[in-house]
Amino acid sequence: MPIRLDERLTAIANCVDFGAVADVGCDHGKLGYYLVATDRASKVIATDISESSLKKAEELSLENGVGDLMCTRLGDGLVPVADGEADTVIIAGLGGDVISEILARARSDGKSFSHFLLSPNTHPEKVRREIVSQGHRIIKDFTVECLGKRYTVIKTERGGESLDEYEIMFGKFYKHSADFVINAKKELDYKKAILDSNPNSETLAGRVALLKSALANAEVNSDENI
Repeated sequence: MPIRLDERLTAIANCVDFGAVADVGCDHGKLGYYLVATDRASKVIATDISESSLKKAEELSLENGVGDLMCTRLGDGLVPVADGEADTVIIAGLGGDVISEILARARSDGKSFSHFLLSPNTHPEKVRREIVSQGHRIIKDFTVECLGKRYTVIKTERGGESLDEYEIMFGKFYKHSADFVINAKKELDYKKAILDSNPNSETLAGRVALLKSALANAEVNSDENI
C-alpha cells in the first residue's frame, strides 16, 4: 500500500542510509513502514509506550507484507532496543528535553549506536548538548516546515566534537544558513517589539542579545537591520 509522509517525516526518511533502524515513539508506524517498503532500511524496530499505537503499527506492517522486516516492541525510549541492534536511531515528535533524557538513559545503560536522527518539537539545544555527551558529531542540522511550523532535523555519526554556544542554540551550520538568518531576523524583530513594552525583562533582553550576536557571526546576509 502506498503511503504518503508529511514534509517532516519525508525529510527524516531521506536522511536514512539503509541498515537497521529503530523508530522510537513510532506512533502508528507509518515512517517505519515507509522505510522498509522503499528499501531505505533493511529492517525497522518500531517502539512505543502506547500499546494501542503499537498495535496499529503492527497491523500496518502485517497487512502490507513487511512483518518480517518491521517488528514492534512495547517500551519506553530505547529500553526495548539492545546495544548496537540498530544502525540508526530515529526519535521525532517529542520535546527536546524528553529526547535528550532518552539518549542519556541509553548512554548510562552502556548502549551505543552509529547514527541518531532526531527531530525535537522544542528545545533542540538540549538535544545538541546530549549529542556532544554521546561522543557523536553532527553531520546534518537543518529545519523543515510542516503544517505551518518549523522543525529541526539533526543527523549524527560516531566521532566526538565540541560546539560553541551559538552552534548549540541555533544549529551547527547556522553561520552558513540563509534559512537561519531569515528566521532569526523575524524572531529578533518580534522579541525587540515585546522588549520595548517590557524593558525590565532580563530573559527577553538576553535572547535579543544572543540573536544579535549570532546574526553578526553569520556569513550570509547578516549585516542588515540588526
